[in-house]
Amino acid sequence: MTDILEGLLLDESGVVTHAELCGSARVTPAELDALIALGVVPAHADRYPAVCVGLVRRAARLKRGLDTDWELVAVIMDLLHEIDDLHREVRGLKARLR
Repeated sequence: MTDILEGLLLDESGVVTHAELCGSARVTPAELDALIALGVVPAHADRYPAVCVGLVRRAARLKRGLDTDWELVAVIMDLLHEIDDLHREVRGLKARLR
């Protein structure tokens, strides 16, 4: 499948449609809807921040790699987010100590 958003700068200000998000992240509409229902992807009315592409791609890689269900992927994504937040906090604390 060709990446329909290839070459598009995915930043905080960009938006993608439900179909574009599915195509770029290589998930079906039903899979994206499951991620939305589980709170992995914020619910929007067919317009999503472009940064959601990376989020959905990561979730899809986890699902395929672990051969698991979306519920476990949602838990893993939440834990990964917590870890990222803790890393940022540690870096901030280290910077203040210098």
